[in-house]
Amino acid sequence: MKAKNKKPLIIIAAVIVTAGVLALLYITAGQQTFIRTALSGLTLGSLFFLVAGGLTLIFGLMDVLNFAHGSMFMLGAYIGWQLYTNPTFIFGLLPQVLAFASGVLITPIIKPYLIRWKVPEYWIKILPKIGYLLSLLLFFVSFIGLDILGLADTAMVAATTATAGDALAEISVQEPLAQYWFRPILIFISGALVAFSTSKPGQKSEFAPKEKMIRKLIIPIALFILAVEATFIRETAPVTILLMNGNWRFIIAIIVSIIFGFAFGAVIEITLIRPLYVRPTFIIIMTLGLSYVIRELVQLLWDPLAYQMVRPPLFAQRGKAASLLEWLQNGNATIDIVGVTIPTYRLFVIALGIIMFIFITILMTKSRLGMIIRAGVQDPQMVEALGINVKAVFTVVFGLGVAMAALGGIGAGPFLPIQPIMGDHYQTQGLITVVIGGMGSYGGAFVGAMILGMARAFGDYFALKYSLSTAIAEASTVIIMIIVLLARPQGLFGKKE
Repeated sequence: MKAKNKKPLIIIAAVIVTAGVLALLYITAGQQTFIRTALSGLTLGSLFFLVAGGLTLIFGLMDVLNFAHGSMFMLGAYIGWQLYTNPTFIFGLLPQVLAFASGVLITPIIKPYLIRWKVPEYWIKILPKIGYLLSLLLFFVSFIGLDILGLADTAMVAATTATAGDALAEISVQEPLAQYWFRPILIFISGALVAFSTSKPGQKSEFAPKEKMIRKLIIPIALFILAVEATFIRETAPVTILLMNGNWRFIIAIIVSIIFGFAFGAVIEITLIRPLYVRPTFIIIMTLGLSYVIRELVQLLWDPLAYQMVRPPLFAQRGKAASLLEWLQNGNATIDIVGVTIPTYRLFVIALGIIMFIFITILMTKSRLGMIIRAGVQDPQMVEALGINVKAVFTVVFGLGVAMAALGGIGAGPFLPIQPIMGDHYQTQGLITVVIGGMGSYGGAFVGAMILGMARAFGDYFALKYSLSTAIAEASTVIIMIIVLLARPQGLFGKKE
């Protein structure tokens, strides 16, 4: 049988088997238990997809195996929790973050001029190393004397009980402007040195697409202006956010986590991954090391403890809603679904996963950006010949993937304990999901995530019911992956290469 005819049959068989298993579980567990466990599985599946969707973008399109993806999921949870609880830490470091990003993003401005430098061969190799070394030195100098641990400790204050006076007392750790102003400038220079190093001065083989100078300047200038403004509002902005309604504060936390994830991913791609594209093995080692660095840094800032993010008022009010409309009106913590009491926040997490699946599918298949991304992956030389900066396209792809992981982290914040090891489990499940669904297939990643979520939820249920080891439930996802690979090595929706 031809391969193209075999794929639909395997998928149909998978659907029939899944439906049969669900029917058997329904009969075995009963209606109420089945619905409760299935919704729990869909919640886990949504979180798995938010990790696997980013991995699908990065691994499936760029062939970059990012072992730090779970750590970026964890960072999204910490950033969102920190902003929701007390954003003093965020605003204390925001000017430096924006200034560094502004410096890094001047790369397309200076690159066309730097690659035309007449530099001896020896200096072509040594100049980037000197630039990176000076950048690292200035980066650390810009943080000397800054009470970062004091800023991080402000998250210990519960925002729900903070008054304006309490908030003002908590942000007293902010450094006075007279002592702080030089830090964003130093770190902007640090970022500019990274841009200098990645531009590879004197290396004429480098291709620099011609773009309008104004378009190149917009983002770096805008980020630098924001860095200056953030310097002046470090004390007032946290108080303003703390006094907001909890629902609005949660929305801001989600937006900030997404922006942070995209910016962090873009910087990582430019500074650490881009120089290693010709050495894929080195990328694996580097991202693995990066995951350990991130984990240790998080433990240094917030201690190796588990924190619980308070749920927004929309999901925290007492009482059980009889319908979605009643929940939206009263903000009940639970809702009645066919006689089963379900936490309303689980429905939010499920909706978040579905919305992101629809968004990423439309983005990659219907938008011009998606077309450029797919073309840049398939034939980068041809796309470069059309005047499109393929390296910038890869930066966007990596940034989008990390942003999805960060969104998953903040989405999991009110649902799971926030701790340094929370990303490890989701890293593994994300990779398994990508393998089951097929490389580069967003639909496959979504279906695979839901299958794994259901398997884990029902595995936990039966392990508890029959007093079995929880290791059996944990192994169920790996068993599913093995079965899928034996039947279809490229995954359910993957293409055979």
